Amino acid sequence: MRSHRRPGLHQGALLAALLVAAATPALAQMQVQSLAPPDLFSTPAGPTDLGGDLWKDTAPGIARDVLPRLAARPLSPAFADLARKVLATGANGPVGVGNEPDMGAARALGLIALGDAAGADLVLDRAPGVANNAALSLASAEAALIKGDDDKACRIGEALTVDRGAGYWLRLRAFCQARAGQVDAAQLTLSLVQQQAPQQQAQKGGGGDADYVRLMSAVAAGTPPGAANLRNGINYALSRKLGLDLAAAAATASPAVSRMITPPGPPPPPAGLDLTAAETSDLAFLRQAKGLVAFIDAAKASAASIAALARADAPLRDPVLFARAALVAGDLPTAQAIRSRLVQDQIPGATATDLALLDAMISAASGKPDGQVLARLIDRGAQGGAKSPAQAAALLLASLGGAMGPDERAQFATFDVGRPTASAPRLALLDAAADRKGEAALLALSIAAEAGVAGPSAVDRARIAQGLARAGLAADARAVVVEGLLALTLPTK
Repeated sequence: MRSHRRPGLHQGALLAALLVAAATPALAQMQVQSLAPPDLFSTPAGPTDLGGDLWKDTAPGIARDVLPRLAARPLSPAFADLARKVLATGANGPVGVGNEPDMGAARALGLIALGDAAGADLVLDRAPGVANNAALSLASAEAALIKGDDDKACRIGEALTVDRGAGYWLRLRAFCQARAGQVDAAQLTLSLVQQQAPQQQAQKGGGGDADYVRLMSAVAAGTPPGAANLRNGINYALSRKLGLDLAAAAATASPAVSRMITPPGPPPPPAGLDLTAAETSDLAFLRQAKGLVAFIDAAKASAASIAALARADAPLRDPVLFARAALVAGDLPTAQAIRSRLVQDQIPGATATDLALLDAMISAASGKPDGQVLARLIDRGAQGGAKSPAQAAALLLASLGGAMGPDERAQFATFDVGRPTASAPRLALLDAAADRKGEAALLALSIAAEAGVAGPSAVDRARIAQGLARAGLAADARAVVVEGLLALTLPTK
């Protein structure tokens, strides 16, 4: 009998068998290259542009050294933004570090200190073993208190299985007992807080500070509370519970708490007046800001008003100052619009060097270092000598890759911009960290932490910017340079 099989069926079966055989090695390779299990760094605190390979090849020892500093040392705004982004990124941590509870706590405490309590709360909600680790629990409780979730903070304190007699947990316990109406128990716990030695309190989480005792006594015993205090999550929670004026206590706010309070801004102009009143208000607000952080805060608070003034196309009394403020507030188009209307020698209160510095800031912020801008800056630096801020500004702009002609290179080579103060080994490692994005960021942040809120010197900033750019952190390199250029324009006292 003749076969009735369809023609070509055996060829199809053979082809399928060959495809399966060819795919088998690939499938096996996929199984071998499975993703690493999640760790304490893998949950994102928010969206960033750093990617899941952030910590690839980062030295674990560098991570263990630097991460705790990010909660303990103040940073200038540009470096604080970089630190916040690094800590917020969801990526498996450096080898071994990602599974260490103390390092997970350092990450969370860093986020809190940098004003991202919500991000820290999100990360810790998915962290294993929080109740068995005092550091993770402390970070989790502080994040909850700063967010205003006092019930959650009290649950965290109750769930803790270790180190329950430390100062922080006694303070939290007294607060939670008072909230629950257990007044006698709260007063007893408060007495334990006051009995602890100050040194022990500092070592165990900062228990028993005078402001806490004052506020807690008001909650537990009805004594006069005095002014609000916002130095940490517990004091902030107590001040909220007592209904105190939080805005009036803004000067006491830690960076972790300050984001929860409406930032101060220029007083609004009286109703019915034109933009002249707004300009007067903004101008006074910016001029009275002392120091880098204060000026940047004032610039951000004034950003909307400055943009409106720029759109009005009217002459400004201090256009260079307004353009600088727009730049550091992140509004490059407004700064460019103001600059486009400025004519040399017709700028109120500004010199040729002031204009060259503004052009350098715009060039750096745009991500397109302009050779002509750099050439003018070098010329101003050569004319002004070593005391001219244009020399340091030229170094900063050149760090982003601005091209120089032969004459500019000859002049630039003679500039005296001071000596680096950053650790030479750290700078050398930063120079070599092109393929280690996370390590480059940590090295830059360690240098910035040593410098404090004023940020590194122009010499150190230039090296940092070059290192960050080589590691693929170009936007952060630009921000470091723009901030450094701004610092050169601010009064030194």
